[in-house]
Order: sequence, then C-alpha cells, then structure tokens
Amino acid sequence: MSQQVHNFLGVFGHVNIDYIMDVGSFPKPNTSVQVSNVRRFFGGTGANIALMASSMGVRTALASLVGKDFPEDFRTALFNAGVDTYDLAEIEDYLTPTCRIMTDKRGDQICIMDQGPMADMVRFPIGLHAVESSEIVHIGTGDPRYYRGVMKAARKLGKRIHFDPAQELSYVYTPELFTELLKMSDALFVNQHELKLAMKYLNIRNRSKVLDTVGFLVVTKGKEGSEIITSSGTCRIPAIKPNKVADPTGAGDAYRAGFYAGLSRGMDLECCGMLGSAAASFAVEVRGPVGKLPGWDEVAKRAGLS
Repeated sequence: MSQQVHNFLGVFGHVNIDYIMDVGSFPKPNTSVQVSNVRRFFGGTGANIALMASSMGVRTALASLVGKDFPEDFRTALFNAGVDTYDLAEIEDYLTPTCRIMTDKRGDQICIMDQGPMADMVRFPIGLHAVESSEIVHIGTGDPRYYRGVMKAARKLGKRIHFDPAQELSYVYTPELFTELLKMSDALFVNQHELKLAMKYLNIRNRSKVLDTVGFLVVTKGKEGSEIITSSGTCRIPAIKPNKVADPTGAGDAYRAGFYAGLSRGMDLECCGMLGSAAASFAVEVRGPVGKLPGWDEVAKRAGLS
C-alpha cells in the first residue's frame, strides 16, 4: 500500500555507484594496467535529480531498483536530503548498478556498466507510490517497456509526465517505442545531440513539430546554455559561468533539478531555465555527478532571481 505523502516530483531513473579512476593508458586484451586517483561517487540520473531537487526544497520521490548491497551511506544521503525513497527497491540476487569510468592521460574515457536489476526492470512491479504521490512524474533512464506501464498509470491518475530518455535514446529505444512514450508525455527533455535523434525517430525536420505532441521542449546545449521551446516561441537561456570547472558529469541532471525547483514554486519557464542553468554551474565545480548540494537560496542568487 502506498504511503500517503504529497510530493511535487516523482523521479524514475538509475541509482548507481560510480567509480571514477585514472589510467596511464587503456589496457590491451589479455593485459592489466594500474589505476590511480580512484574515487567512489553516488550517481545515476534518478539519484542525481532527486538529491539535487530535494536540496533545493522540491518534495521529491525516487523510484529505482538497486541490490541488497546498496550502501548505507548512499541511503543516508538520500534521507538527509529529504528524498522519499519508498519506491527505492532492494532486489535479491542482484548487485546495485555500478559504473566504472577510466580516464587516460589524453582525457579519453572508457565506461564499464553493470546495470544490476535495472537490466531486468520489466520483471518487477512499477513504483506506484512515486506516481500516486507526485504532481509531476519524470521518466528518466531505464527500460521503455517498464516505463510504458508507469506512464499509463500516471495518465490514468491525471499526472503530468516529463520524458527524459537521455543517452539511452540511442541504444535502448526504437523509433516506435520513443514515439509511443512521447505521445503519453507533456514535456520532453533532451540535449542537442539527443534532439537530432528524436527528430529522426519522429521523421520530422522542424523541432517545433515535437510540440504537436508535448506542451514544451527543453534542449540543453552545454556551454551554449539551453532553449525552451513552446507554442509561443523559443526562450534562449544562457549558461551561467561556474567559479571553476572540475567535471561536467551531472550538469544535465542538475539543470533538471534546478528547473523543477522553479516549477514547484510556480515560476514561468524562463525562470525555471535560469535556475537550471545556475544549478548546472554548481555541478561542474566538483568532481563526480553529485558533490556539494546547493540550497535554494544559493541557486536563486546565482540565477539572479533572489
């Protein structure tokens, strides 16, 4: 039975353990190399958005699948941030999703990802509490067949659905699955590269045609800022310069968290985009996907909205 808690945002997506390490060069087959500067981080698109949104005062539920080995300090971090983890399910006989990222001297990277129970999402019940208790359901990375059920449940309850397939658009989705899930969505979040693929899947040449299906489209463009496209036109949001650049990992997730921090307070889409840009600037100042979690006052001040 779902707990009766009111959330603004229900986030579906990965909860990972990320190991980031340096190597002098990548190993050739049947050889070994030594790694250095190994750091463990809390990661995953679902956890990143939930942690950062909650730190900015957004009532957030997180739905995901992890193993019985899920670290207690990770759960504590989610609890301390105020994340509702009722639908963070620990699954028997699986390890928590883990990503090992190796970076060589040239800055090239190799990632080795163990999906854990997320690889078999369709075998498990959908996180109904995150749907029932939230005003907006954010669909992130994961199996689209599982998310078909989540979206249908959300639609039945009249919830708003924001679709954010991220990098998995290129290797998990088919044009048919993407189109099916987009038709159940109220908004689409993509970066500029994902937008090109989405348009290819939809067989359209003008990005504004996406608005035939959703109410608005958010396109993040890294150092070039972001754009929010609605039927009224395009709002261009500048990137906000960080105090320093340590690691771009997690910037896109931080943008979404900042966006929701504004939306939960009834702000217009342009202000939400500025808050997203400000939150992203905090994320790139630290190594790893989630570092120091900025509060609402800090983000609003950097966005020029305080």
